[in-house]
Parts: sequence; C-alpha cells; structure tokens
Amino acid sequence: MVRSTALLTACVTAATALAAPRAARAETTATTSIAQVMVLEPGDKNYRLFHGAIWLEYDKEKVNYRWGGLACKGRELSDSSIQLLFAAFKSEYSVTLEYAISEHKGKDYRCITGFTVAKS
Repeated sequence: MVRSTALLTACVTAATALAAPRAARAETTATTSIAQVMVLEPGDKNYRLFHGAIWLEYDKEKVNYRWGGLACKGRELSDSSIQLLFAAFKSEYSVTLEYAISEHKGKDYRCITGFTVAKS
C-alpha cells in the first residue's frame, strides 16, 4: 500500500508539473549602445507583423529586438518608452534590453519586455 501511494503521489506531481503553464523565460542582453532604431506606422506593409525594432551594436549583424504586432503579441512599447530608447540612441547612452522569445509562423522573434538606460 505504501508503494502504491508513493507511486500515485509521484504521478500526480508529474502530471501537475506538465499541466502547469510555463511562463516565457526573460533574457537579458549585454549592455551596449543602440546601432539602429526602426519605428513602423500603420500604413507600412510590415506593421501587422511588428511595430518597431532595435539593433544593438554588439549583435546588430545577427538579431534585432522587436515590439508589437503578430510577432510580439502583447509586448507593445509605450510612446514614452520609444522616446526614451530614441533619446538613448541619439545621446549614445548604453542600454540593456529584457526580452522574451516569441514564435510566430515557425520563426522565433526577440520581443522587448523592458530595458535599462545607463551612461556609457
């Protein structure tokens, strides 16, 4: 009886862990300057997919970090956040981005969830 109770407890614990929704794990970039900022308007052909993107100096050849649209659903940046990022770009301040990986139509996107601005 003890053995079957232990087995039942282990099975319930495993089933609970598998059924629990997993939160997307946040990632953090290196602290670096912004190489490029792109902001899309509703009339742009790519606006449905994403609303804007940032390329960081240290990895600009490989990836960009996006917000909004189908690729980053629910991860929109406010107008004031976009202005802060542009000011950091213009003044050559360093940024550290927080992002989550989002998948849309079989492709992964890095979606901005927060950021820190620091003096270089």
